[in-house]
Amino acid sequence: MKIRLFASLKEDFGSEIIEINDLKITDIRHLRDYLEKNFNLITKNCMTAVNLEYADDTFKLKDDDEVSFIPPVSGGSSNDLVEIVNKEIVPQDYSISKLSIYGSELTFLGISRDNNNGKRVDKLFYECYEQMAKKEILNLIDESKIQYGVGYIRVVHRIGEVSPGNISLLVIISSAHRRESLDCMSYFLDKFKKIVPIWKKEIYSDGSKWLDS
Repeated sequence: MKIRLFASLKEDFGSEIIEINDLKITDIRHLRDYLEKNFNLITKNCMTAVNLEYADDTFKLKDDDEVSFIPPVSGGSSNDLVEIVNKEIVPQDYSISKLSIYGSELTFLGISRDNNNGKRVDKLFYECYEQMAKKEILNLIDESKIQYGVGYIRVVHRIGEVSPGNISLLVIISSAHRRESLDCMSYFLDKFKKIVPIWKKEIYSDGSKWLDS
């Protein structure tokens, strides 16, 4: 099993990689105890990923897994943001691009359209299961940061009535270089549409329709 360390953990241990051949380690919780007992590494505040996928402490481990322990990011995780709002979204209110530790801050704006498949849309209505939506978005943020190595991710979605031409979704992703945030944004938006419980209804002059996705 390969253990990958970052930042303060890597510095404390003196290396990025630990190779472990202990068949008695069954899950991540057990692995945390093992690292503390044998290497004096405290990982209780770290996120974990197994083979580049976010995993919790109950995740069952195999001998050939790569487990990453990711310490809290200074100026990173504290700058993550998830908001569900029923007012106008102003992008400038959410940008924090003056943080010099990141060389890129990529912004996506989802704009409500005035037509769909040739039919005029007078306005849109967004409904949200807010508690679950925030949980899913936060999980997606953690997963995306692990997979693409980006910094902070900020997500704001508007609910209620939204007129065409107005912003319904804002996503900001920071990274050291532009490639990471560009790749992450595409992945993030595709998965966001699949898993986050937010629904959209188009309202026309002659009726309305809920859209599947």
